[in-house]
Amino acid sequence: MSQDNAVNATQKIPPPARAADFSWPDIRTQSQLRQAVETQQHGGRVYPVQGNKIGEILKSLKVINDKILHAVEMRHLTKKARDKPTGELLVYMGIIEPEVLLRALCIQAGVLMVEVQSIHIPFDILKFVSSDNAREKKAIPVHVYNGTLHLAVADPFNFTDQHFFSFSTGLKINPVFAPSVQIDACISSKWADSETWVG
Repeated sequence: MSQDNAVNATQKIPPPARAADFSWPDIRTQSQLRQAVETQQHGGRVYPVQGNKIGEILKSLKVINDKILHAVEMRHLTKKARDKPTGELLVYMGIIEPEVLLRALCIQAGVLMVEVQSIHIPFDILKFVSSDNAREKKAIPVHVYNGTLHLAVADPFNFTDQHFFSFSTGLKINPVFAPSVQIDACISSKWADSETWVG
């Protein structure tokens, strides 16, 4: 084995960037949530880099740097990776974990991110969804505004139960993002049994 190969063999590949290691523009209060929803309803942006490319969003949050972005862009030139979006390539290459990409996609699309373990959810909002449905669908009601119920879910882009909740609540449904671990913890702490909220 050559010296270069020996050095490369002993070098540790850094683990993927974890969402927990970065600061995200999560909403932590009902007033912040209301303000963000009103901004959206008036056509405004809730994130300064909303609408930007994923690579630029991750750079702005200091998740990646120019060197990494350049390496991904070079990888794009290969036949195998040509059709993969930048975010998927970053996950595939082991540079970021999937939740980091999901959060960047939320910022790009203007999907609100809510810290459900911090935000106070009034009982009159929680009662829109039974704990049985919350557990089954992994969805937590966090806010109601102008006839729209905002549900915290782990993947707003692939959430398919809007019709179910719209039918059961009589409200329009808008999915917002919360990490699955927070959703599970919130469901365990907010309801003692199928109908009782423990606050």
